[in-house]
Amino acid sequence: KKTYQRSTGSSGINAEYGGISLFLLIVLRTMLTRVSRVARLEANYEAMQKQAVSAGSMNKKLLDENSALKKMTEGKEDMVEEVKKMEELKDQVKAAEKKAATSKADAEAMRKQSENLTMEYDRLLIEHQKLQDLITPSDKKDD
Repeated sequence: KKTYQRSTGSSGINAEYGGISLFLLIVLRTMLTRVSRVARLEANYEAMQKQAVSAGSMNKKLLDENSALKKMTEGKEDMVEEVKKMEELKDQVKAAEKKAATSKADAEAMRKQSENLTMEYDRLLIEHQKLQDLITPSDKKDD
């Protein structure tokens, strides 16, 4: 009686390696895209944080000027418009600070997402290695 051994030819192994390689390429590309997005968000976050700090110091300066002007010009109608301008500037500063806080939250979320993606990538690499180890012994038996 003849026994038929299932022989995985080099084309079958190449197809498996090609499929695994394609899968890893997709995972790597996705990871690199997300990491670059996180880097851009962190850069934006740092820029917005600097803006918020300068806006905060500007706000303090404007508040000091505003209180000084109020003391100097009590009873004068001309300065009412200047005070209104100061109030508008304060509102703009608050809006800039709020935008910086939102940007910080977005950057933190992207960082966490990137960490999760990296952990998943590592898990897939381990799983890939286990599959490779399963395939390698069967190839040696066929030889």
